[in-house]
Amino acid sequence: MAEGGKTPYDVFRKMILPQLTAALGKEPTFTNVTDFLLADDLITEQQLDSIKSKSNLSDQKRGSEVAHRLREKIRNHDDPAKCLLQICDIFEDEDVGSEVLKKHGATMRSKIEETPKASRSDPIKAQPTVPVSSGTTAVSSRFRSVSNRLENAISSCLTGVVGKLYAPGLISLDLKDEMINSHDIPSKKASKLVSELQRTLNNDKHPETFLNDVCKVLKEVGEKPITDIANELGTTAASPVSCPEEISKRNLGTTDELGIEDVETVTTVLNKALFGATKWVDLGLKLGLLMPRLNVIGEGGGDAYKHLRVTIEAWLEGEDNVTSRTWQTLIDAVEGTGDRAAAERIPKKLKTLYNITL
Repeated sequence: MAEGGKTPYDVFRKMILPQLTAALGKEPTFTNVTDFLLADDLITEQQLDSIKSKSNLSDQKRGSEVAHRLREKIRNHDDPAKCLLQICDIFEDEDVGSEVLKKHGATMRSKIEETPKASRSDPIKAQPTVPVSSGTTAVSSRFRSVSNRLENAISSCLTGVVGKLYAPGLISLDLKDEMINSHDIPSKKASKLVSELQRTLNNDKHPETFLNDVCKVLKEVGEKPITDIANELGTTAASPVSCPEEISKRNLGTTDELGIEDVETVTTVLNKALFGATKWVDLGLKLGLLMPRLNVIGEGGGDAYKHLRVTIEAWLEGEDNVTSRTWQTLIDAVEGTGDRAAAERIPKKLKTLYNITL
């Protein structure tokens, strides 16, 4: 038990030392870190603007402002351990480029990963849990292995998914209302929904039955990416399958062709590389799609995230003037939109997330 079973909130609070806050507030680390925090919804644009508006702040004071926001985010998060681990991921990211933050991130990660599951949630937000059997652990791991892809798959049709899950009582009315009425972006709501399914699965006395019920509902949505994930989870009932990282190893080189089955991987990598979804038209043109098709995508409703996903699907299906569907093609196209930084991050994210080496 790490430090007597301290909560994630306590672990982070203990790490807010002058060395950490000074490194957090110093440029270019401050900009690099806050870009990642914004992308992962760990800090809001309003909070960041508030920090930037305070003139004459020292590096340490500015870093303290960011740390304070992160501390409160952990305190109020539904899964404080997951929130802290997201922060650790950012602190340790090579693109942040701070040895001080990397060291502190690794230290916090070791403390939270040593803490038993029942101690990980903040006491303010603690939820009742039940003992986790080996069977529950196996089922939970299977669902977790596809959670990132599932979030991306359901974000474009969230209302339909929520309705299907609510009908047989797989999610609560409160969660259903939150998913429909909240003004959060679809990707954030999708992440919350998948996290709640994971929590319910972990605490269910019959996790295999619950997972099978979820898979059945997901197939009824009628979207191929979601159905593929549900089928993958269903086939693991008899014997475990490879993790997403292992499934994606078939795309190891810059010249290997990608297909529509890779849409989740591509959209996830673009998101983690901080490519702006609002540039979906520019990206589509660079990939070989024509303006009439992009106009249809734009008129199809939804936000920029949905438009980006549909654009990627069209590219992966070889529509219009598409001549190449490789990782290198995507990298070149992203750079062609003017976002060189995102293009340079893609190979790193492929390696980190999926063990794909270009």
